[in-house]
Amino acid sequence: MFLGSFIKYNLGPIEIHLNTIVSTWIVMGIIISFGILYRISVMKTLKELKTYPYKSELLIPKPLSIQNIFEMIIEAINNINQSVLGNKIADKYMILLISYFIFILFSNFFGYIPPVLKYEGQSLFVPPTSDFSTTLALTLISVITYNVIAIKETGIKNWLEHFIFPIPYMFKISKEKFTILIGIILLPLFFFLNFVDIFARTLSLSLRLFANIFSEHLMVEKFVGQIVENSIVFIKIFLYVLTFFVMFLGLAASIIQALIFEVLSAIYIALYLPHDESH
Repeated sequence: MFLGSFIKYNLGPIEIHLNTIVSTWIVMGIIISFGILYRISVMKTLKELKTYPYKSELLIPKPLSIQNIFEMIIEAINNINQSVLGNKIADKYMILLISYFIFILFSNFFGYIPPVLKYEGQSLFVPPTSDFSTTLALTLISVITYNVIAIKETGIKNWLEHFIFPIPYMFKISKEKFTILIGIILLPLFFFLNFVDIFARTLSLSLRLFANIFSEHLMVEKFVGQIVENSIVFIKIFLYVLTFFVMFLGLAASIIQALIFEVLSAIYIALYLPHDESH
C-alpha cells in the first residue's frame, strides 16, 4: 500500500501508478528538451567561432541562456563531487552523478504544475519523487551502481573485504594466532552489521527523499482544496499567503533534497575508494 493520490492499475499482484508513470515520462521529455537546447546553443557558439575565430567573447554565453544555466549547475555540482571523490574519479563519473541531481530536481519541481488534468478524480501530474516506488528505484540504481564502480575501481577482492570490515585490517596489522582467532569469531557479526548498513543506506536514502516531497506536495494540495471550498475572504487570503510560504519552502527543499541524494551517492562511492583517491 503506497501513500499518495495515485491512479492505480493492478497487474496481478503488482500495483501500477499510472499518473507517476505519465509524470516521469513528461519529466524525462523536459530534461531531454533542455539537453537538446543546450546542445544547439553550444553548436551555434562553435560554428560562430569557426567563422570568426578571433571573437573570443563568443565563448561567454549570455547570463540567462540555457547553456550558461546548465554549465553553472554542472560546474557547481562537480566541484562538490571533486571535494568528495577527488578530481579524477569525480570527472570520470560526472555524468552519472549529475544525472541524479537533474532528474530528481525536475521531478521535485513537477509538483508545482496545477492539477488541471484529472482522471478518476486524481491529478495526472504528480511529482514522481512523491511516489515511494520512484525514490526506491532511484536508490537501488544508486546502490547497484556504486557497488559496480567499487569493483571496477578497486577490484573484487577489495570490494568483498568491505562486507567484513574491519576484519581484513586486523589480519594485516597482526598475524598472531589470537588475532586471527578473534577475527574468525567476529567475522559473521561484522558481515551482518555491514549488510545491515547497506540496507539502512538504501532505506534512508529513499525514505528521506520520498517523505520530504510527499509531505510538501500533500500540504499544498490540502491548502489549495481549502481555498476552493472556503467562502470567507479573510480566510482565503490567509490560506493563499500560507500556501505560497509552504511552496517557497518546498522549492528550497526540492533543491536541497536533490543535492543530498547526489552527494550521498558520491560519498558511498568514496567509501570504497583508497584514501589517497578520495578526501
